[in-house]
This record gives sequence, C-alpha cells and structure tokens, in this order.
Amino acid sequence: MKSLQVKVTVLATVITAVLIGLVGTLMLTAQRQQIADQTADSSRVHYMCSSTENCVRLSERTTAPTPGVLVRYASTEVRPELSIWPFTGPGETPYQVIGEGWRPNEEEALTIVDQAQQQLNNATLVLFGVLASIIALVSVTVLAATSRVLRPVEAMRAEVAEINEHNLTRRVPVPSSDNEIARLGKTLNETLDRMHRAVEDTRRFVGDASHELRSPLAALRAELEIALSHPHLADWTTVVKAALEDTERLQELTTDLLLLARLDADALDRQDTVDLTAVVRREVSRRGTVTLEADDQVLVPGRQAQLSRLLGNLLDNAERHAGTAVVVRLRGGPSATLEVIDDGPGIPEADRERVFDRFTRLDEARTRAAGGAGLGLAIARRIATRHHGTLEATDAEGFRGIRFVATIPTGVPLPRKAAAQQRAGDEVWQFLNGSIVPTHGHIPEPRPAPERELEWELIFGEHPPVPR
Repeated sequence: MKSLQVKVTVLATVITAVLIGLVGTLMLTAQRQQIADQTADSSRVHYMCSSTENCVRLSERTTAPTPGVLVRYASTEVRPELSIWPFTGPGETPYQVIGEGWRPNEEEALTIVDQAQQQLNNATLVLFGVLASIIALVSVTVLAATSRVLRPVEAMRAEVAEINEHNLTRRVPVPSSDNEIARLGKTLNETLDRMHRAVEDTRRFVGDASHELRSPLAALRAELEIALSHPHLADWTTVVKAALEDTERLQELTTDLLLLARLDADALDRQDTVDLTAVVRREVSRRGTVTLEADDQVLVPGRQAQLSRLLGNLLDNAERHAGTAVVVRLRGGPSATLEVIDDGPGIPEADRERVFDRFTRLDEARTRAAGGAGLGLAIARRIATRHHGTLEATDAEGFRGIRFVATIPTGVPLPRKAAAQQRAGDEVWQFLNGSIVPTHGHIPEPRPAPERELEWELIFGEHPPVPR
C-alpha cells in the first residue's frame, strides 16, 4: 500500500469505525436495558393473597376480603436476559420470573421474552445499517477530498519528472489558493530557478574557460610549429621565452580556475584570528606606488592567505588602471572596512556589478597586455562572501577613478575542525605550484609561484606542500 491517498482513506475509515463502534455499543447496551425494563413493566401482574385462600389477581377479585382476615399483596414480572449479539431464536432467550405470587405459564413467558428479543434485534440491525452507512460515507468523502487535495501534488510530480538538463525553463503549476500546496509549488519553482541559474552559470563558465584556455594554447602551438618548421632559422631563445610566457599565462589561468572551483565547493570550516593590518601592510610593502592609511591591529576571523589574495587582486586591478596614485585604507569597528582607490578612468555605473562576473573585462582591458582573464575581481568577491562580508565598487571620493570597498565582520573565529583527508585534485594544485617534481622527462617542471607560503596555504587549505 504505497498510495498516500489510500493510506489516508484507510486510516480515516479505521478511526471512524472504531469510534462509531464504541458509540454503537454504548447505544445498544442502553437500548437493551430499556427494552428489558419495558418488558418487565408490561409483564408485571399484581396479586392479593390471604391466609385462608390462594392468591388471585387483583383484577379477578370482585368481593372485598373477609373482615378480620389478614391479606397481603404481591406481584410478579418477567425479566428477559436479552442478547445483543449473537441473535437468539424463538424460545432460546433466557428469562427470570421475579416476585411472589402465581408464576405465569411458560408459554406466556416465552411469548413475552421473544417479543422483547425481536425488538432488540430489529434495533440492532437498524443501528448497524446506520453506522455502516456513516463509515462508508466517511470513506468516500475522505477518498474524494484526498484525491482533490493531492491532485496538484501529482501534477507537480509529473511536471518535475519531465524536467531535465535540456528543458530547465519548465516550472510546476501552482494552485491559486494560498495553502501549503501552493507554497510547496512556489518553493519548487524557486528551487528550479536557482538550479537553472546555476546550470547556466556553469555552462557559461565552461565556455568562457575553454575560450580563455584555447587562446594561449593556440599561440603556444603556433610558435612551436613555426620554430620546428624552420629549426635553423629560429631564434630558440626568443621561442622558448615566448613559450614560457604563454605557459605562465596558462598556469595562472588554470590556478585561478581551480581556485574558483574550490571556493565555490568548500565551506570555510577553519578560521583563524587574522591581523588584517599586518596582512595589508605586508601586501602594500611589495608595491612601491601605493599609499596606506590603516588602523592598528584590526582583527578578523578567517584565513590569512585568502584575505591576502583578496587585497592582492584589488591592488593588481588598481595598478593596472591607475593614473598616478593608488590608496589603501583600512578601518576597524564592528566590521573591518578595506578600501582600494585608484585615480584611473573609473568604471561606468552600469558595469560596476558586472565587473565581478567571471571572465568579465571592459573594452579597454581586453588586450593581452592590458589585463588578465577577468577572474581577479570574481575571486576577490568570492573570498569576501566566504568570510561573510561584501565587496562593492563605488565612486572614489576625491578621485576620478573607482573605489572598491570590502567589509569583513569582526568577531570570534569558529573552532577548528579536524583536518580532512587529502582530497582528490590536491596533487593537481601541488603540481601547478611546483611542489611535486615531475617524473616524465618531456614535461618541464613548473616554476614556483611568488609568495610561496601564502599561495600554498591558499591552494591547499589545511594541507602543507609536499617537501621537495
């Protein structure tokens, strides 16, 4: 019995039958007692007895009793022992004759008892018929009601069963009434909307990633094929240098893609108390044209490597577009506020949200020399979101450029969780960052990335690099 409709109907029928059975039993018990009392009352006969004569019915005595003779009055009645179930046949119902006086003859008593039993039998059959009709009516009503209530659910199920990766635009029908079923349909449609957006984002991400990876691969292949076709005329130093630049670009792009995948998949299950002031000062000290304005010891919960990467990406973007000045400001409070301001051309207000999308580059940054793959700001916002913060682009006060504002809540970091086993794909991260020495002679060893300690922590999470 798998149908919810059948289960609800059977349950309602059983409960109704039990309740009605109890009520019917009580009613029949009361009816039996009433019929027995009525039978005893109707069969009661009164007698007058004296010491000198036999007892006679009062209705049969026509003369007054003799003066001086003591008399007494008596009565008898027939009380049947009626049976609710099973029914008894004529002459089978037991009875008792109660009282003093002449006992009625057996034939007369059986007639009285049989009439009472037949009256009880008729009442029992009528009550059984009424109760059975009520139970049947309840069953039919519950079956029809559950069928009507579950009809929208079945329509939703059938619609969801037809949805696949090729028709994610379909939605379940939502009833017009404001009840639980309607709210279920709205929730399902909202979930399908999120799934549709996620799938479309994934498809777009895969397409953009394929396009970005194809360009340096095509350039690398063309350079090598031209050099190999004319080996004696090729300037191998220039060829290798150009190939190395393309390889480094591929490595950076692949590292960013894998980092984005890890940021999307992993939860921030390990947090430390990070001195954001120290992180900012260390990152700014590597860049000679950046002005720093920071409060002392701004502490936030999170991961130092990721927060350093957030600031590094913002500074890379600022230095790429700045005219003469880049300013970094850090303020404490309930939330740490990190601002990166440049005096470049700025970002149109219509594009200030779009620049955080993956592979988004404005027209002036589309050349190969002007910028990267358009992942820096996307990674920065994802890191801010993982730290329960925000990252926005606003007007730069006192500058003609743009201001990126990141807010990170301050507070007590969450307790550390036990270190997980090394996950599949970690060896890819290690290889890309030069921590695994390749064993195949034809694969060149990747060059180590700068700031190894931060980059390794950012990539591995809690896993230290394999010693070389």
